[in-house]
Amino acid sequence: MNIDATVSILANVLYTVMRKRVSTRKAFTYTCKRFGCGKALLEREFLYRLAQEFVSSYYKVLYIVENSGNIRNPSHRVLARAFMYLWLVERGEKIDSKLRKSVKRDVPRIDATIPLDEPWAILSYPKWLFERLASVMPTEEVVKMLSAMNKRVLWIRVNTLKIDVDKALKLLEKEDVYYETNRDIPFLLRVVKSRKPIRKLDLFKNGSIIIQDKASVLTVLALEPEPDMLVYDFAAAPGIKTSLIMQLTENRARVVAFDSSRRRLESMKTLLERYGVDTSRVDLVLSDSTKISLSREADAILVDATCSSSGAISKDPAIKIILRDPRIPQKMSITQTNMLLNALKHGERIVYAVCSILPDEGEEVIEKVLATSPSHRLVDPRIPASRGYKAYSIWDKVRRTIPHIDESEGFFIARLEK
Repeated sequence: MNIDATVSILANVLYTVMRKRVSTRKAFTYTCKRFGCGKALLEREFLYRLAQEFVSSYYKVLYIVENSGNIRNPSHRVLARAFMYLWLVERGEKIDSKLRKSVKRDVPRIDATIPLDEPWAILSYPKWLFERLASVMPTEEVVKMLSAMNKRVLWIRVNTLKIDVDKALKLLEKEDVYYETNRDIPFLLRVVKSRKPIRKLDLFKNGSIIIQDKASVLTVLALEPEPDMLVYDFAAAPGIKTSLIMQLTENRARVVAFDSSRRRLESMKTLLERYGVDTSRVDLVLSDSTKISLSREADAILVDATCSSSGAISKDPAIKIILRDPRIPQKMSITQTNMLLNALKHGERIVYAVCSILPDEGEEVIEKVLATSPSHRLVDPRIPASRGYKAYSIWDKVRRTIPHIDESEGFFIARLEK
């Protein structure tokens, strides 16, 4: 391993995440394209996983450096060096003398036992995020949830528009994919171990299996789409949930899918075709769902609203860093409220969902909407998921997927009916 080159790559990934507010994967790809990753002398996928671990550990490393060094607001390179030093020490690896000298210069007490007495620092999350969650649930539950979110649980959906479940299971076994079936959702599998990445399997490439988190699947199940229904999907791209609506109705629903990005809609059309969706029954509409006015009322509307993505940290630790700004959930809640209020004008049954663990984007949005628009009432979604936060009066009429309980990303799901 070339330590200098590795540190440089990690520092640039962190800089790109912070500056461009992009995913770890995008930041890593950009870094490799611009500076080259071959000099690290590491297999590319291993180097990417190392970058993921560094990004995920950002708050913890920052806490250690600021409490055992001479620096406030350390540079990305200082943090990357400290991370590599701690990473090697933890694994009992030999420390290069040059690395030791440079780290000791900036963080002289790095080998001392630094009292990590702040749970947000131990788990490596923004302090405000930990405190916000602790205001609506017991601290020990916050610790369990955020700890679970530091590891990803990988789910795959068997796409029955392309293949039957039994055949898919046999082919996965031939590929040495070890999985657990889900008792409640027969076409959903939890990946335990796989000889090669799921994305490299032919089953994935031809659309027979789809990487989709259990929480995302439950969102569509809460809608209960049926054949011949007219369904509006208010924030449809990239199209995974739209494709599940069509799978559940055997390509017999009629879906109008809205998104505000032409590029995303174009990609969505390609994706739906790959997944075996009858695209003659799906209309893609370039529009802002907070403002659009429609002449026909839908049987069901899915509002999978734009959000902080705080529930998807297990998939992309860069979200932790983007969420340095505590104003993000409140900004998102304005758009979410407007989108949901508009949906209530256009349908009898609405499922509102966000990939967020924050009540600002879940329970509080629903309370605000119910106070503004009395035409709809909350109906408990019939899905196998946890309840909402008990700090709110509607907790027993909404659902949350709690990562350490439901083994999934953190979603909020509510169903409203006229």
